[in-house]
Amino acid sequence: MSLTQAAALGITLAVEVPLIMLMAYRWRVPWSRSLVVGLLASCLTHPLAWKVSWWAMVLFQTPHYVRWFIAIETGVVVLEALLFRYLLRVMWQQAFAVSLLANAASALLGVWLWL
Repeated sequence: MSLTQAAALGITLAVEVPLIMLMAYRWRVPWSRSLVVGLLASCLTHPLAWKVSWWAMVLFQTPHYVRWFIAIETGVVVLEALLFRYLLRVMWQQAFAVSLLANAASALLGVWLWL
């Protein structure tokens, strides 16, 4: 299934934000902060990842899309972990854990929808 960027962002938010809020709740982060930070993180990184993905496929004509996908998702995990560390005020391990879990869930759903 081919998705528009807006539809993909909507799916990303629907998957990632509840996971972020659930994990942040366990760490006693106020729900309002985790909601705003979850929305902010995805709304900042998703358009960037979408553009880089497009460049990899169209401009560079690369046959190595899987490598690009992994590299892009790794970059997103790192960027969002930085945001979570400082804006949610959690430890580094927690920031990376929530970032990895949320992005893995939405990326796997995205791949499944794409196939």
